[in-house]
Amino acid sequence: MTDVDGPQATADPYVDDCVAAANAWAPRKRAEAGYPDDDPVTAPSEDVALGTTLYAVALYNERGSTDSHASFADLATFVPAGTMGQINRLLGVGRGAVDAPPVVDPLAARRRRLGVIR
Repeated sequence: MTDVDGPQATADPYVDDCVAAANAWAPRKRAEAGYPDDDPVTAPSEDVALGTTLYAVALYNERGSTDSHASFADLATFVPAGTMGQINRLLGVGRGAVDAPPVVDPLAARRRRLGVIR
């Protein structure tokens, strides 16, 4: 989703792999979240393009890691490229409107406690 002018090879093939993986992952996650009409080649908006790019950067930063991106806690000025929460918000994945909880009568729990309904 991040390429505008088509695929562009870099000097590091792992960067190309991360971009390809992010470009495949983002449209799939958006389709699963209720956005089935997105074009898999062109990002529907700038926030989705940025979320896809941040996901590619996160994949690249985790290279060689056994678990996740290193934290560098001793470096107070270090700022990570993006978190999954931020990436999901930019992609519009996991929003309340898409993942709405079931509607429950607000008095049902109180009625159960009082023994009015079972």
